[in-house]
Amino acid sequence: MAHNSLYLAAVAVSALQDVEIVATRPPFDETPDYLIGGALDSQGRHWVVKLPRHQLAGAALEAEAALADGLITAVDEGKLPFDVVRPKAFTTVSKGGRAMVFREPFGHPMPLERLTKAGAQSIGRALGALHELDPSIFSGGGIPVYDAAGLRKRLTTELEDVALTRMAPSSLLGRWDTWIADDSLWEINTVPVHGDMDEDNVLWSNGQVSAITSFGEAHVGDPASDFVWLANSLDEDMLDTVTEAYAMARGTGGDTHLLDRVALHSEFALARWLLHGVRIDSPDIINEARGMLVELDETIAADPMEVTGPRWQMDVRDSYTAQTSSSAE
Repeated sequence: MAHNSLYLAAVAVSALQDVEIVATRPPFDETPDYLIGGALDSQGRHWVVKLPRHQLAGAALEAEAALADGLITAVDEGKLPFDVVRPKAFTTVSKGGRAMVFREPFGHPMPLERLTKAGAQSIGRALGALHELDPSIFSGGGIPVYDAAGLRKRLTTELEDVALTRMAPSSLLGRWDTWIADDSLWEINTVPVHGDMDEDNVLWSNGQVSAITSFGEAHVGDPASDFVWLANSLDEDMLDTVTEAYAMARGTGGDTHLLDRVALHSEFALARWLLHGVRIDSPDIINEARGMLVELDETIAADPMEVTGPRWQMDVRDSYTAQTSSSAE
């Protein structure tokens, strides 16, 4: 890690030619997709370098950069109650395309087990504001835009890709196909979504959301996809607090099948994890995903009335270790 931190500081020097970098500093992180490191300049400002390790990660970082101007404008105009990454400079690296350098956003990640009622209301308002953004902010940055029919087509295509791997239990494939085919679940208006919400991508200060980062998977799509990380970790009362604040922030009435689609996205995340492993040719990820899919299938078989199956968390800061905990009734 020391070698990587020095290397990332050198990347910062290359990108920030008018800034004098004097030291390395946290955060330091290494995942299958990115190297992330901090640097300190001569004026005491903190910078972060995010460097892609392969082409898929590079494409996600380019998508995040393309969306940045629209999000920054929304923040500055008061349309979002949190800050976002503000790219300062880029520099070409040997793998994956370009590294991005930006000022470190204010706040720190927080485990959801420490979430208070006020914090739950804050994240509900934050998601509501994000989902209320004009979709043109996303489409103008070249971000994918799906209507309800497009979402179902995308899910169907991915389901076919999973089936072709012959690595997922057939009962799960049938379960997901039934959900995708249920017209009542998809009577929705698609909205701007983050697409990769988790604990690491939300920063907090004084119990309130201060910044949301890593918009590389952002698109116009199903609002339910941004609730999976919360539904997988919070008890029923706290999740209700989030969704109530969210509904108030949106002011568009309830979404009857929001949590049904959250369940679909939660389970289907394992299928996407398998496809990710196949696409980057990672035996470790493939084996991990196959094991989780089998466990999910066994859990549902043991309790057919179970709505969400196991609760899964993909934690990039722990080398994408998947963790499970029993679902709340």
